[in-house]
Amino acid sequence: MTRVPLVDLAAQEAEVAEEALAAVAGVAHDAQFILGARVEAFERWLARECGAAHAVGVASGTDAVELSLRALGAGQGDAVITPALSFIAAAEAIAHTGARPVFCDVEPETMNASARTVEDALARARAAGLRVRAVVPVHLFGLCAPMEELRALAAREGLALVEDAAQALGARDDGGRAAAGGADAGCISFFPTKNLGAWGDGGAVVTSRDELAARVRRLRAHGASAPYVHAELGRNSRLDALQAAVLLAKSPRLPAWQAARARLAARYLEAFAGLPLVLPRAPPPPAARAWHAFVVRTPRRDALAAMLREHGVETRVYYPLPLHRQPPFLALGEPALPVTEEVCRTALAVPLFPAMTEAQQSHVVAQITRFHA
Repeated sequence: MTRVPLVDLAAQEAEVAEEALAAVAGVAHDAQFILGARVEAFERWLARECGAAHAVGVASGTDAVELSLRALGAGQGDAVITPALSFIAAAEAIAHTGARPVFCDVEPETMNASARTVEDALARARAAGLRVRAVVPVHLFGLCAPMEELRALAAREGLALVEDAAQALGARDDGGRAAAGGADAGCISFFPTKNLGAWGDGGAVVTSRDELAARVRRLRAHGASAPYVHAELGRNSRLDALQAAVLLAKSPRLPAWQAARARLAARYLEAFAGLPLVLPRAPPPPAARAWHAFVVRTPRRDALAAMLREHGVETRVYYPLPLHRQPPFLALGEPALPVTEEVCRTALAVPLFPAMTEAQQSHVVAQITRFHA
C-alpha cells in the first residue's frame, strides 16, 4: 500500500543534512552555545527576509508573542483580541502576560480574522468594560490576515498590532509586505514542521521599532540591562546558537521549498476544483501564500479522514476544538463564534510538504476523488 505522511521531515532534512551537521560541528568547535555571532547572523538574515529593522531570536514562537506583548505594555487589567481558530499559543501567551484573551470569529473564505470580526470583538469587550490593548491576528495555514485593514483599525482605535506569523514565513500580506514585517511586532516559530524549521524549538520577534527590539532583547535574558543588573523581571528565552546555526544552513533552501509548496497546492486546487469541497485560496498579488498546510472543508470530514487512513494517507484536524471552548478559557464565557465552530467541524489537512513526490500526491488526489465519485 502506498503510504503518504502528512509531513515527511526526514526526506526534507536529508536535503540539507550535510550543511546543517557542519554548522553544528562549528558551534561545538567554538563552544559559543548561548547567543553570539551565529544568533546575530541569523537575526540579520531574518530581519532582511521580513523587511524589518530588527529580529530577536527567542526560545519559541509562543515566547515571541508573549514577549512582544509585554514589551508593548500589555499586562494585568488589559484585554487582547485574537481569533478563536488557531493553535493555543497566541491565546496562551496573552494569558501569561496577565491580560485577558478576547476571541474573535474568522471569515468563512480565508479562515482568518478581519477588521469586521475584530471590530465585533472590540465592541463586545468594551461593552463589558474591558480595556483592549492589542490585537494578535494569526496568519493561519500560511495565508496572511488582511493586514491593510487591520493596520488601519489598530491606528484608528489606538491598539498595538502583533502578527502571529508562526505558520507564514515567506508569505506576503495584501499590501505586499512580508509576513511578520507589517505590524508593531511579528512573531515567527521555527518548530521543526514549520516552513523553515529548526532541530528543536525556536522563535523570533521581528520589528522595525528600535525601542521594542531593545526591550524584547532585555526580556529574553532575565530583564538584564547589564551583566547581573536586572531592570525588570524577564525570562530565559534565548534562541540557541545550535538552532541558529541549523536555521542559517537551511535558509538558502527556503525559496525552493516555498516554490515546491506552491506547485503542490496549485495541483491540488486544479484536481479538486470540481469536488464538493471548500478549498483554500491563493490570494491575488501582491499577496502571496506560504502554503504551510493544505486544508479542505467538508461536512463529511470524519468519513473522508477514515477512508484516507485506510488507504495509507495521513491527515490531521486543525483544529477539533475552538479556543473559546477549550477548558482553560471556558470561564471567560465567550459567545458562540459560528464560522470558527463550523470550520472546527469540517476542516481537514491533507499531505503537503516540499519533498512530496508526484506519485505520493497522485495517490492522495486519486483517493479523495474516488471518495466523492
